[in-house]
Amino acid sequence: MKHIGAYAIWYDTAVPGWVAVNDKQQHSFGNGTRGERAAIRHALRAEFPQVAAAVEHLCTHFPEAASRGWAAAELLILGYVLTPDPTEPGEVARVRSQRQGRWYRLLQQTDGRLACDCPDYAQGGLALASPPLANQLLCKHLLAYFLAGHLAWPLTATTPVPLHPKRSMAGRFRGRAVTAVGHYNSHRLINSQAAARYGNGQPVLPAHQTHYKSFVAFTQQRPFSQEKLLSWSLGR
Repeated sequence: MKHIGAYAIWYDTAVPGWVAVNDKQQHSFGNGTRGERAAIRHALRAEFPQVAAAVEHLCTHFPEAASRGWAAAELLILGYVLTPDPTEPGEVARVRSQRQGRWYRLLQQTDGRLACDCPDYAQGGLALASPPLANQLLCKHLLAYFLAGHLAWPLTATTPVPLHPKRSMAGRFRGRAVTAVGHYNSHRLINSQAAARYGNGQPVLPAHQTHYKSFVAFTQQRPFSQEKLLSWSLGR
């Protein structure tokens, strides 16, 4: 199961097929990889329309980039595009792998182009025939980074820390927390209109407002930090 905004996406054996469910309705998308991709893209369009629109614009001009482009969008909204390690010369960002529990490094080359140390890039990646990326080999990790730049989407400062929200067997959240941890570990009631600040006092970045509102709506609780919020959005 994964979470994209207010949507939970999983394979429902009762349908059977992939479904995207929010607190109001359920959408079914069929079996296999195609059904999973359709469910993810539906959630992206509904929850992150600017991101989806940018990918659809790319796909209109470069249909061959569709698979990597949508994967890049998912990486971006899940907080997987990370700030670079300042001790690593030439590193402009890191992008977490969706399945391998590691990250890939995006490196500045002497000719001005970027490179990724993932297998796709090493095997030739994707080469587009016209600007603005005509001279740049691409993989989904590089596309996620360029998408972040295009949308002025802030990179995630650190790798999200795992947080396990309570769920029912159907994947929905059971129970609703009614308190939030404040200063000196005191507790107070909050609501969905709470100020966009984490429990640790840090402001919520514009790019994470949707995650923040979804968290508060589901739990009636303010997330303690950005890392907690992004981890919740991953369903981990």
